[in-house]
Amino acid sequence: MSASPTPESSLPQLRAHYDLSQLEMSELLGVSRALVALTETGQRALPLTARELLPALVPAKSPALGSSGEGFTSPLADWEPLEAYQKKCQQQAARLRRELTRMQEKAAQHYQRLQVLPSLPVNLPASADRQRVQQWVEQRLEEARLELQRSGPAAQALLAVRIKALEYEAAEALRELAMAGALSRSNR
Repeated sequence: MSASPTPESSLPQLRAHYDLSQLEMSELLGVSRALVALTETGQRALPLTARELLPALVPAKSPALGSSGEGFTSPLADWEPLEAYQKKCQQQAARLRRELTRMQEKAAQHYQRLQVLPSLPVNLPASADRQRVQQWVEQRLEEARLELQRSGPAAQALLAVRIKALEYEAAEALRELAMAGALSRSNR
């Protein structure tokens, strides 16, 4: 039969749980830092007055002392930065969605130019300066090709991915706020 762990044997876990150095723990217990170090290695025992403080330090609902602390919500937590971040993500996604709409409209215009402009010189009257018109058409076609590189399907897809990422971040922030019960009245 193995002996149950004593509070002294869990001294390193207690220090880790409260993020205390050996010196800070020694100040709390009223002993020297060296005695805390020796106690942690099992070489010495704490005096009774120090040992009596240890059970009060053991967290009430901590089956595994030193666990990650997941799910811990401080009643004093300031959730405003997360709320602000969530709103910022939503606003950026909305702005990018408008930009995507403009990009799609611009791309549609330039696709139309690519289809219509090549036939323009063919339909000119005989008196027209075909060379000047042809140069003008070539310039406009090149502009349309360059614009499609900036606002065509690949650019639109990249922007759509960014929008989805921002919307996901906003939703996750909102989920965290809801789980913490920290939603302000304006978000409910």
